[in-house]
This record gives sequence, C-alpha cells and structure tokens, in this order.
Amino acid sequence: MKKLITTPIYYVNDIAHLGHAYTTLAADVLTRFFREQGEQVFFLTGTDEHGAKIAESAKKEGKDPKEFCDEKSELFKKTWENLNIKYDHFVRTTDEKHEKAVKKFLENLKDSIYEKEYEGLYCTGCEKFLTEKELVDGLCPDHKKEPEKIKEKNYFFKLKDYLNKVEKLIESGKLKIEPDFARKETLALLKQDLDDFSISRQKVKWGIEFPFDKNQTIYVWFEALLNYVSSIGYGTDEFNEWWDDAEIVHLLAKDILKFHTIYWPAILLAAKQKTPDKEFIHGFFTVDGQKMSKTIGNVIDPNDIVNEFGVDGARYLLLSQFPFGQDGDFKKEKFIEKYNSDLANGLGNLVARVLKLATDKKLEPEKNILDRTKQTRDNYLEYFKDFKLFEVLNEIWKLIAFCNEYIDKNKPWESENREQIISNLLYAISEIAFLIEPFLPETSEKIKKQLENNKSIILFKRMLSIT
Repeated sequence: MKKLITTPIYYVNDIAHLGHAYTTLAADVLTRFFREQGEQVFFLTGTDEHGAKIAESAKKEGKDPKEFCDEKSELFKKTWENLNIKYDHFVRTTDEKHEKAVKKFLENLKDSIYEKEYEGLYCTGCEKFLTEKELVDGLCPDHKKEPEKIKEKNYFFKLKDYLNKVEKLIESGKLKIEPDFARKETLALLKQDLDDFSISRQKVKWGIEFPFDKNQTIYVWFEALLNYVSSIGYGTDEFNEWWDDAEIVHLLAKDILKFHTIYWPAILLAAKQKTPDKEFIHGFFTVDGQKMSKTIGNVIDPNDIVNEFGVDGARYLLLSQFPFGQDGDFKKEKFIEKYNSDLANGLGNLVARVLKLATDKKLEPEKNILDRTKQTRDNYLEYFKDFKLFEVLNEIWKLIAFCNEYIDKNKPWESENREQIISNLLYAISEIAFLIEPFLPETSEKIKKQLENNKSIILFKRMLSIT
C-alpha cells in the first residue's frame, strides 16, 4: 500500500513555531510507523511564499521578496533537521516546478471559473476576505485589526456546483474527516449558504501570474492548496502513480478546516481528480493557558526545546502533552518534570538497571512477559492506525512502568532466578526499542546497540529544575 502524507505548507513571514512543529512532527512519526509496517510512504511538507503579506514583510526588512523567502525557507528546513524530521519533498511555492503545475492545473478548471467584480473586507494578515459575521467588534478575530475595504475584478471558482458532491463524499465515508468534531463541523458548514470564492487577485504583484489574465495573480491560499499535486509532478506519469494509487492523507490544524475539507475536494472534483482519502484535523493549543502571542512573549521556538532537552527529548515532550486531534495546553514548567519522570527515571533508568545486571547468557522469555509485550504491541497497532499518538505513547510507557515494577518485585540482584528475570527484561526492552522508534529514533538505535554489547550508557541525563 502507498501513502501520501502531507502537512500544510507554512507562511514564511515568520520562523517555525510550536504549531508548525507539532503538525510536521506528527507527520514524521506516522511516516516512520507506516514504513515499519512495510508501506511505501511519500511525506510532503514545505513553505508558502507568495502574497501581499510576504511582500510587506520583505519590504520591512529591506529585502527583495525572493531573497526574503530563500532565507526564511531555510530556517524552516533547519528546524525540521534539528527535530530529526525526514520529509521526502520540501516544496516551495516559488519553485518553477510548482508554478508550471499550478498553471497547468488551472487550465483544467476553465469550465468552473468566471470573472466578476467583487467588493468586500480583506485582512492582509489572513490573506483572505472576511464577512461581517466573522469579525469581532469590527476586527479580524486573529489579527485584531480592522480589515480594509477593497473592490476588485477577480476570477471566481464555481463552488456551489460541487457542494452536494462534496457532502456525499463525506457522508459515504469516501472522504474521511477525523476526529469526529471536524467531520461534524464540515457538515454544518455545508448547510450554510457558502458562496463561490475568488481564486485571483488584481493588485497583488508578488504571486504567480493568472494564466488567463496577465493583470491578475493567483490567490495565495488557492495556489498553496495546489502544492499537494504540484509536488508529485502534476501532469506527469509520476503524479498518476502517487495521486491515483496512494492513500492521500492530509494533516492540518482546524483553522484551515474549511479550505481543506470543502474547497479542496470541490476543486479536485472540478479538475476531475481523485479527492483525498483522509483529512486529520488537530485542535488549537495554548501555552500555560494562553494563546501564543509575540506580545505576551509566550511563543515557543522548537529549536529552544531541542537545545534544552535534546532531539528525542523534544520530540517526546511535543507529542506527549495531550491527545493528537484535541485542543490542549503546553505547560512549560512541566517540561523538566515530565522529561525526568518519563525519560530519565522511566525509560533511561530501566535500560541502565537491566544492562548492569545482564550477562552473555540469554534465556527464552517466559509466557507472562510474552503475553504482556504482545498486549502492548496489539494496542500500539490499533492506536496508531487511528492516529492516536498520545495513546500510543501511553501504552509504551505502561510497559516501561511494568518492567520497572517487575524489577522491584523480583529483585534479580538477590534472586536464584536472576538469569531468567534479566532475560525477560531484556526481551521487553528490545520490544520497547522497536515501539519507540517512530517517536524517538535516536534513542531506539542507542538501546538496540546497548542490547547487542550489554554495555549501558546514559540515555537521558536527569535535569535539575530551575528555581
């Protein structure tokens, strides 16, 4: 089975933050897991580099937009490298390959596009038009600024022609939207009076030229959606091999739900292309109970977490805070506590204790240990298939806790049955090393090497709390 796993592409007007890292790390973990199961996976991520907002940010820094994008895109790549995220393709919307594919795709949408004059409220920060109903006290709810009134002649996509078809795809399960809150929200949106939407801009210079009108550029968010097809060679045999034959899985946050669960399937239907198989939407999260904000100063740079806790420590802390798919809160003051309890004292201490008592003689593990590890592996597989990453980690750490309790109960250092007890534990640790690989790949490899030579090294140094 083939899988195409994608993240959204991220705006380069800022550095990679916790939200970007959360989605991308989850995609990396899922990719590693499915490859372990023998599946062929293509993992796609990248940066969104066009639009008025990018041009404004570049101007503020006194840079050409392309130069600005080159620098910011590299920072995203560096962050993913620091987190040991292994993508197959990093798309940039300023790539020539992307531009060619986008224009080719639009040629296939001709029958679903028309031109009209439009007047509305536009937020440059969001790069989208807003309705009066979406405003809070007359302001954009995300950027706390009053949107500007603009009047343009743009090209529109005939969304209304495809809404019933999109709804049928979702209700039939052909397009799976998970978790259930996201599916319900999408179906509720479809009951509203959704209008056709603009796919071009008249006065934005930093973008891809609209194929049918040189005075227009392609609307940045519309163009961004097309990265999913441009990245795998839209219009070539390579594209057909992946888009038609693979299970297409999009991971995203719920602020872009409508664009992905309604607009994107409609666009694909109009272009006579297969729609995604699964869209998994995760919730919003706060930091210490507050929304991340530069003003408050609570924006967390993932690179800082790596610098403090190491690569695998950072990966674990980001995905073990709350269930993937739900809203949650990152508590910075709990990071050291969780690192010490779960990694240093839990996993690290277990491996060290057992290897200090290990000898070259290995016995077959007893049935109770085989049954306990099988139970963990079965639950692990079921949770992973439902993208329940938080629950997967809980299952693994239950097995780690079981092993530590098994040592305390059986006291191998004073038992006549020492070799059997240690053999049981070594088997369990070998299973743990396999199970943690998608989450903690470096640690997994270290444990496997330690098991080969019976030599213990410190996996996670205990950290002192900052007072």
